[in-house]
Amino acid sequence: MDDELVRAVGALAFGSRTLERALEHMTLPQFRLLSLVATAPERASRLADRAAVTRPSLTGILDGLVTRGWVERSDVDGDRRGVTLTITAAGQKAYNNATAATTEGLDELISSADAKTRAKIVAGLVALRTVMQERAERRVSA
Repeated sequence: MDDELVRAVGALAFGSRTLERALEHMTLPQFRLLSLVATAPERASRLADRAAVTRPSLTGILDGLVTRGWVERSDVDGDRRGVTLTITAAGQKAYNNATAATTEGLDELISSADAKTRAKIVAGLVALRTVMQERAERRVSA
């Protein structure tokens, strides 16, 4: 087993817990789904694939987002089972607040690092997100 990967997994686990605490009124899965819906209206079936969650898990998370008034479901014309998800104004506000809180949380987490190390950490996380998005898109396209 690669020791560097083991340490990286530990860092991700610790970092995700820090972000969860920063969110306060939203779970990380809710934040992840809201961030996907915030970019553009999305079909529920595609969202499950992009977010790497099972459809039953997606339903539970979305029910919470709908109940809070952050996301609206609407039927897809010509598809009796299709549902499109759209972020509401309240959802956009919640997403913006959550983004600010998680950004602040990450900034605080890496605040003790020097500028060069901070830049490497941020670049590494951005690269990781790119790889994860590409992987999700391949799954959706398959």
